[in-house]
Amino acid sequence: MRKSTFEEDPFVRTTGRALVLALGVVGTAASPTHAVCDPPRCIEVVVPVRRGLTVPDSTVRILLPADYDTTRRRYPVLYLLHGAGDTFASWTLLTDVQAFSAQFPLIIVMPDSGHNTNAGFYSDWVDGSRQWETFHTRVLRKYVETHFRALRQRRNRALAGLSMGGFGAMSYAARHRHLFRAAASFSGAVDTLYPKPATNVLFGSGLLSRGLWGDPATDETTWRKHNPPDLARLLRGVALFVASGDGTMGGPAGDIPLPIAYATEQVIWQMNLSFTRALDAARVPYRTDFYGGGYHGWPYWQRELHSVLPQIMAVIGPRRGR
Repeated sequence: MRKSTFEEDPFVRTTGRALVLALGVVGTAASPTHAVCDPPRCIEVVVPVRRGLTVPDSTVRILLPADYDTTRRRYPVLYLLHGAGDTFASWTLLTDVQAFSAQFPLIIVMPDSGHNTNAGFYSDWVDGSRQWETFHTRVLRKYVETHFRALRQRRNRALAGLSMGGFGAMSYAARHRHLFRAAASFSGAVDTLYPKPATNVLFGSGLLSRGLWGDPATDETTWRKHNPPDLARLLRGVALFVASGDGTMGGPAGDIPLPIAYATEQVIWQMNLSFTRALDAARVPYRTDFYGGGYHGWPYWQRELHSVLPQIMAVIGPRRGR
């Protein structure tokens, strides 16, 4: 029997394996001193899943504004998405998001989307085994807007995410452009067909199963319906923020002795260049933080959150005088 193109391609074999390993382990490195999820600001809820939908975990962490209990105002919402090696708890466990976000009048929603070999990639799977996209964009959104004092207009909703979550932010913003006004990707896997459809890194590494979007060699159309570069024109009118390092030593948030983390960011860097070239071709504006150095890890994603969150608030915050 003839070997698949993935087995024949040494780039996919070596880089892809490094990628899938790093996506699962880098998140354990360099956690902050004050990583907390303290009530009443930080709460955890299990969102009811309606009949006909399947998601492995519907638990969500929600950060409420510091003045939530003392006002009756409504707030904009940021959906903060995790990566392939993480869970709904990772942002609060591995960054200072609770402390940092206290200055903003903002509800932050951190849902699950599967992890490691069950990483859901913020999609309804073609094999019918899970429906993350429908759960997040319909069920979860409606739950948040019903049970919390959330503003319900598109102009008051945003997405941000790291790695797999960066893909999710851009994919959701394009596929549901009527729902989100801003989207940010931190070291996002924003070109799932890189370097080319028949031998893309994510599928060749084994991180993405056929159950997700099928086989890219035979189901390329389905893949492209989710792939951010192919959806670039649909992102016009969304405030976009794209960040990535180039995977070399000497980045602005320091270094660690973990070569896999750098190899992964090098692949992610190429995905981000591909994505922004597609945005340029579609004449869609965006803001970037492409920095020299940097590995695939939490200190960089916390750094990007600190940089981008004030900019997102300037886009989705309540308009003055209203």
